[in-house]
Amino acid sequence: MKNYKISYILLIIILIGYFSCQRKKKQSLSGNVSLASVKIKKTEKGFSMYRNGEPYYIKGVGGYTNLKELKNLGGNSIRVWDTSDADRILKQAQDYGLTVMLGVWIGREKEGFNYFDNEAVNKLKQQIKADVLQYRNHPALLMWCLGNELENGTANAHAWKVINEIAVMVRELDPNHPITMAVNSINPRVIRIIKRDIPAVELLSFNIYAGLASLDEQLKEADWGGPYIISEYSSKGYWESASTSWKAPIEYNSSEKSAFIGNLYKKYIQNNPPNCLGSYAFYWGSKQECTPTWFSILDENGRKSAIADMLQNVWTGQWPANRAPAIVNISLTQQNKTPVKKISAGEVYYAHVNAKDFEGDSLTYKWEVLPESNWKELDGSVDKETKPMAVKNVLLHNQGATVKIKSPLKPGPYRLFVYVYDEKESFGTANIPFFVDGEKKKVM
Repeated sequence: MKNYKISYILLIIILIGYFSCQRKKKQSLSGNVSLASVKIKKTEKGFSMYRNGEPYYIKGVGGYTNLKELKNLGGNSIRVWDTSDADRILKQAQDYGLTVMLGVWIGREKEGFNYFDNEAVNKLKQQIKADVLQYRNHPALLMWCLGNELENGTANAHAWKVINEIAVMVRELDPNHPITMAVNSINPRVIRIIKRDIPAVELLSFNIYAGLASLDEQLKEADWGGPYIISEYSSKGYWESASTSWKAPIEYNSSEKSAFIGNLYKKYIQNNPPNCLGSYAFYWGSKQECTPTWFSILDENGRKSAIADMLQNVWTGQWPANRAPAIVNISLTQQNKTPVKKISAGEVYYAHVNAKDFEGDSLTYKWEVLPESNWKELDGSVDKETKPMAVKNVLLHNQGATVKIKSPLKPGPYRLFVYVYDEKESFGTANIPFFVDGEKKKVM
């Protein structure tokens, strides 16, 4: 009888434990129990971030895919701009030991959002509330990011009031994760407005490119002494680069970008500047913005460029076993090897790329001619930009590193692209802008 009672008690204890675990699991999935806590604390050296009590410095990228590859490179976080695919991204991030800066998209005035439309604003708030309740306790969540570059094209105080109300709501719903806003570069006027009108946001994120070199000076001028994140950085943006006489930005090749990014990171991010909580390189994937290669760290098939190699190096101190092909230069010339920028319609020219492989792999080459994109017409709405269709019947004789081309018949700006692939899923890229100047003369 005594043994029966002991067995009965043990059974009750086991059942209580089982149902307790099931309840906790269910609560965690429905958003009622916090599974991770992220705090920002002020120390003697400045602000630092702690995740579950441990110091946490962001070594991240902005993008939506290839999370396993990010982990393999030594990264620890990914930034996404909206919640459209949050379930997959958060799950994969958790699987690979990564965290997520989860963006909640907020409409921008220049794209038609009206902050004086109470119905639209309430709908926006309800959507953000639903997102926060759904994801606030996911173990991979690092922080919330309200919109992206909201200051672009926003000129009324009421918009800032609405954004502050959203920040207050998010903080009340989720006190366990920081809230940030990503602004375009560092504008002292914008920083002052945020400090005055959006006090619920105490962590700022900066999308900053070549300007990263003057970050300290800009922060002092803006009177920002709080914590911050570099939410986007890369090589020179197309708005910062030298241009041709017809205003086509001149893009660095992939090796030049890699060197530029590595230099910036080592000087201004790697040594954990005071108040800096880390950074996100832009863009982890393939993205058309001005060109299909300007910010793309990977190609459309997930192959790695020299920028990915550099990120691994600055994050871990090690180069990958296989490095992407290095691009030395690209040229477009007449038959006598005289370089050209403006060319005649329907005439024959020659292009050559000088590339090398660190491991001595055989290289293959892909060439294409694209019309210049319409990025100037989009007024900064880069998400609307699509890759132009390749011009047909212009590549006459492809000999790998050298190609013979017949210039397009339609006048206007174009670019000649080359993609150089090794045998191990890495690539290099370069392009050269040219202008077809006039119709081909007819022979009488």
